Amino acid sequence: MLLGIRKRPRIITGLDIGTTKVCVIIGRADPEDNLTILGVGSCPSKGLQHGEIVEIQSTADAIVRAANQAMEVAGVPVGELYVGIAGEHISSQNASAMVEIRHRGRGIDEKDRFRVIQRAKNTTLPEDQAIIHAVVQEFRVNGRPHILKPVGLSGSHLEVHAHLVMSSVDSLNDLLKCVGRAGFRHQPQIVLQSLASSMSVLTQHEPELGTIVMDIGGGTTDVAIFFDGAIRATCEIGYAGDEITRDIAKILQCSPIDAENVKKRVGCALPQMVDRGRTFELPLGGDVRHMATHEEYHLARIIEARLEDIFEIVAQYIEKNGYRSHIHAGAVLTGGTALLPGITDVAERILEMKCRRGQPQGLKGFAPVVTSPIYATAVGLILYGMQPDCRDAEYRPRGPARRILDYLVGIFAL
Repeated sequence: MLLGIRKRPRIITGLDIGTTKVCVIIGRADPEDNLTILGVGSCPSKGLQHGEIVEIQSTADAIVRAANQAMEVAGVPVGELYVGIAGEHISSQNASAMVEIRHRGRGIDEKDRFRVIQRAKNTTLPEDQAIIHAVVQEFRVNGRPHILKPVGLSGSHLEVHAHLVMSSVDSLNDLLKCVGRAGFRHQPQIVLQSLASSMSVLTQHEPELGTIVMDIGGGTTDVAIFFDGAIRATCEIGYAGDEITRDIAKILQCSPIDAENVKKRVGCALPQMVDRGRTFELPLGGDVRHMATHEEYHLARIIEARLEDIFEIVAQYIEKNGYRSHIHAGAVLTGGTALLPGITDVAERILEMKCRRGQPQGLKGFAPVVTSPIYATAVGLILYGMQPDCRDAEYRPRGPARRILDYLVGIFAL
């Protein structure tokens, strides 16, 4: 504490705009970095496909309804806003850069730290792409590796290794339009969903030991790979829970709504867990006058087959990029699809590593409400906002680009 000044608690909001639902969680972070959940709001979403916005107004309306629910419970306004982004338009790469220390006698300062990160970001991108993250993996001072806080150290050269995450500019603009139309006039911070989810479900030691986080939502499976204490790779897979629902609807000849409901009600990822004699009924083609009887075992086989496809894609990505030898803590599954019974067994068989279900822990207030994989991203967005060191390259357009985007947020709020 400096001169008796106490840090005030911060009100931070996580906005998870998913393919099947919009979720808003309002939290209070105290000066000791304890997080208390004050309010939660959720609303079905119909304006996204595979994680990307396809209907601006319906998405904005869902944001408004979810935010109003959360604010009514919390009794406070939204405050700082962190919004998740996902989709196949996301790409990533690792980058490094080095700068000379200008004032060696004084040691490395914040300006040096900022300069080297900015240099790492100076990679040539297509005009329709923008960097939303440059997550620091490590600094090196005069070649000495594994340095996380270089400020104050002596040296002639500062080097950074970072993970760059890029997004389509059009997708970013659509996201900002939705937030603006929902009435949030200040530009939010944009955060990769897999990075946010990782912050809420990983233990302290898993990033060091090496782990994979798979956030399996409705439209996308968001993957983040950690080892040696830092994020090393991210990727987006356009297959997730909605693909399972479509498979069920086609094979059982029912409506997508009925398919989604039965998946949640009696769905299982592992046929061996299901009693072969159990059955359920569904309206044939959505017509309640004609009911069809199906076996739960058959439903489980449909679910298992699509999950095997998803995990096979992840396994191939791991092998292709040489990450398998770095992963010693296994995989963590989160997101709504992770609630399916038996899903960790399927993942372990395909990935050939131990797997567990990940959910937010260590929270106060309405914590029991959000300790589910479906809230991993929204809680993680708040935790991200509590960690300034994680925000070295959040999407903050400057100059004319910043003015244009601020204008967009303002005009769409009208």
